[in-house]
Amino acid sequence: MRTKAFWALLGLAVLLLGACGPIIGGFMVAGNGIKEFRVTSGSLATLRPGAKLAIIGPFNKTPEAFYICRGEDDAYFASSFKQNGLFAAELTIPDRFPKQYPKATDWHGKTPAEVQQALNLSAAPDYLMSGTILRRDLDAAPTQGVIMKVAFRLDFLELATGKTTTVEVDVQELFQDAIPAIAKEFGRQMGRR
Repeated sequence: MRTKAFWALLGLAVLLLGACGPIIGGFMVAGNGIKEFRVTSGSLATLRPGAKLAIIGPFNKTPEAFYICRGEDDAYFASSFKQNGLFAAELTIPDRFPKQYPKATDWHGKTPAEVQQALNLSAAPDYLMSGTILRRDLDAAPTQGVIMKVAFRLDFLELATGKTTTVEVDVQELFQDAIPAIAKEFGRQMGRR
């Protein structure tokens, strides 16, 4: 009788300990999503969905941030904007290790054709985008994956008018879903969804 009780208690203990990982991981991802999305200058109304967007990289970073791989965030933004049908985005990285990181505003006063030629783009862009990684943190969520907490400052320049728009966005998501979540939020904020 004691042996059966011992094995029953041992089985219950193993079951409870085995369930801790999924429970903790579930609690960690329960808070995922866009934490902040704010336009710090300009207006989202100047950005037209479906327009041609050239993303110039690599993004800059602050001391509170780090690169996973230099240029990866830039490329992920280009593909996420395209997949969401938000912009016809094209990535260009003229120098992988620049002394000064590229800014969209550096191209103020240039025509779309001049930008296309200088950056060797397939089409003349309507907008340029550059970015800064403000902060980044990674946490492992048991049985869920890696959670990334990341904040970006994204600068847009409309080449035809010279108008600029700056957006700061903060997100906590599973690593592979963070930038697609930002692209979806852009679409929602711009009235697309």
